[in-house]
Amino acid sequence: MSDLSFEEAINNLSDDDVKVRKEAIESLVGITDEEAIEPLIKATTDESAQVRFKAAEILGNMGDVAVDKLIEEFENAEGKDKRFLAFALKETGDKKVIPYFVEATNDEDFGVRKVAVRSLGELQAEEELDAIAKCLEDEDWGVRLAAIQALGDIATDDSIKLIKDARKAESDKDFKKSCNKAIKKAQKRQKAKASGEEVVSLIPMSTLKEMEKTNVQKAIKGYESYVESRQAKDAPYKRLCILYRKANDYDSEVRVLKTACEVFADNDKKLSYFQKRLDKLQ
Repeated sequence: MSDLSFEEAINNLSDDDVKVRKEAIESLVGITDEEAIEPLIKATTDESAQVRFKAAEILGNMGDVAVDKLIEEFENAEGKDKRFLAFALKETGDKKVIPYFVEATNDEDFGVRKVAVRSLGELQAEEELDAIAKCLEDEDWGVRLAAIQALGDIATDDSIKLIKDARKAESDKDFKKSCNKAIKKAQKRQKAKASGEEVVSLIPMSTLKEMEKTNVQKAIKGYESYVESRQAKDAPYKRLCILYRKANDYDSEVRVLKTACEVFADNDKKLSYFQKRLDKLQ
């Protein structure tokens, strides 16, 4: 674990030694300070792919704090530099970025187009099927595949039909397999929606526990997905309470505890744990 202060880490992002820059970027994981936004955006153009990716990931996990500045930079960027900004925007999960991704499906860089169309699926941009469908005709195989995956995420009758049409028109066996996989995923989502279930993408708990060691902010975001969808597993609620306690985030811990008490109202053993913890805080 790095002992760098915030100021040292920011300054070291401009160091000539790539090892120093890598240490600096790792020490900024989980940061939410607005003063870090511009240096991190600059770091997305670093010659080291590791630094670029980590900078984009950190920016994306900053969410609302960074999204407007990211959009501004994204609109002015070109080529490979724009790819990592696209990834950062996707990671924010903010639906206000959807129009910018729609426009980016026409970008000259195939990597930008690929991230853009994939993001439209993850952001559930159902109203943008035309933009996604257009990518099925892209000259790049990866962009076409990303469009199939996006349509699978959308999971509507119209999106499934588009996948089936693309499968019929394609001769590549691997592409057809990807189409079949996307159709199965879409149909599973449709079935869940029909039964009243909330469809969410959940990162496995074992992965989140490991993630706590390297990217606490992203782990918290993953645990919050369990809480927001009111999953009947107590572990995510417990982990969040511990992490928010460490961060001295009283309001967030209370919110999670109250939600847990509602979710486990019919389970005396689990309810007792969360209620006792909540009583101590109030």
